[in-house]
Order: sequence, then C-alpha cells, then structure tokens
Amino acid sequence: MDRLPLDSLQWSTQHRSRVGIVGFIRTLVFVVLALSLMVPSSTASRSVGWCRSDPVVKIGDDVADIFLSAPANAPLKVTGPTRIVVFIPDTLSGSVVAETQGFGKGEKVTIVQSPNLQVTEDGIEVKIKVFVPANDAKMRVHVEFAPRVVGLLAPDRKKGFANDWIVLETRF
Repeated sequence: MDRLPLDSLQWSTQHRSRVGIVGFIRTLVFVVLALSLMVPSSTASRSVGWCRSDPVVKIGDDVADIFLSAPANAPLKVTGPTRIVVFIPDTLSGSVVAETQGFGKGEKVTIVQSPNLQVTEDGIEVKIKVFVPANDAKMRVHVEFAPRVVGLLAPDRKKGFANDWIVLETRF
C-alpha cells in the first residue's frame, strides 16, 4: 500500500476544508437571494415598477431633462406617441436635444415661444404640457423637469393620468 507523504495529507485536508467553506458560502448566498425573491418586504409588495422616458431640451444656453414615468406595463397600454410641448419666453431660443422612444410608441417634443412667459431675476418661466395616449385612462403618469446638474437632484414634479394633458409650470 502506497503512503502519501504527510505534507500531501495536510494539503488535502486544508483544500477540502477551503472547498467546504466556499461551498457553504455559495449555498448561503443562493438561499438568501432565493428567499428575498420569494418573500417580498412590505415596502416592495406595495411598490410599482416604472417605465421611464427622458427627452432633453435646450432653453437659451441651458440644458434640461424632462422625465416621464408610467407603470412598467405602459408599453402595453400606450397607443401612440407621447406629446410634449415646452413653452418658453419668446426672448429665448429653444431646441430639442434628444427625443426617446417614449413608452414604446415614440414621442414628439415641440418648443413653443410664448410672450406670456418671462425671464426674471427668479429664473426662466417654463410651462410643460404632456399628453400620453393610452387604452387605460387610469394609468398614472409623472412628469419631472430637471435642469442639468443641480435640477437632477430636486426636479419639479407633476402627477396626472394618461389621456389628459398634464401641465407643469416651473422656473429654472
């Protein structure tokens, strides 16, 4: 009968021990992940997944995001392109920097200069109107206006529903 040197036996025992610990940790991580998916927390069970659209506009020299959010199943409910109209003072120029796919049906962003809006010491007056056509009039839609950098941390918000114009009046 062949005998393994003492060093080989010691290495084999240490190797099995490490493999056992690694296997145990892997199993433990798997069990924790599986349980977290099967047993939702009270907060998670009340939350709603959201689908998001992010067109970008330029007003004067400033760039801003318009975030549109709707439930995760919005692409199944939206029936046409989302319409976004951005009203700015007629003393400023404006342009659409980027449009997105909206909620799967596209979007149409329009900039309109208005003599009713002003540039003041408090900022630039802006009015945003959003219309999301859908086969579910109770589908919630959230509109956020966020000037780049600072505004991304605290955007102005307005909530509404599909098939109604949602109007957000703000300054930046």
